[in-house]
Amino acid sequence: MFEYILSLYTGSLFFLIFIASPVLLRTEKNKDIAGHFYGRMLRRFYAIFAPLLLFGALFEPLKGFILLIGLGVNVFISKKLRERKREIGRIEELDVYHPERVAFRRLSYVSLSVLFINFLLASLILITV
Repeated sequence: MFEYILSLYTGSLFFLIFIASPVLLRTEKNKDIAGHFYGRMLRRFYAIFAPLLLFGALFEPLKGFILLIGLGVNVFISKKLRERKREIGRIEELDVYHPERVAFRRLSYVSLSVLFINFLLASLILITV
């Protein structure tokens, strides 16, 4: 059972990191709308995989716990991104080099980097299972 959950998780991470993220977050116009949709995708991803990984941890406790920690870190970063976005308002109204926008972009890159690390960990675990 753990292998199926891990396969779904790894494939979903691949989709988010290499397909959805570049398409939505590298758009020139309507960055607020694109970011809104990406944020909704991430929240649904978390809502689906947090319980699934918790269930998978029943079969493989150490591996499941490691993946849950990675997901938890990303949930925390996403929450901080959402709070910062609410403080900023419309991101398109700020200059590209405005300190608030630069800080938001850096935190967004951290979030994507953590997702990528989670993908690497999940892939490594999938190969060894």
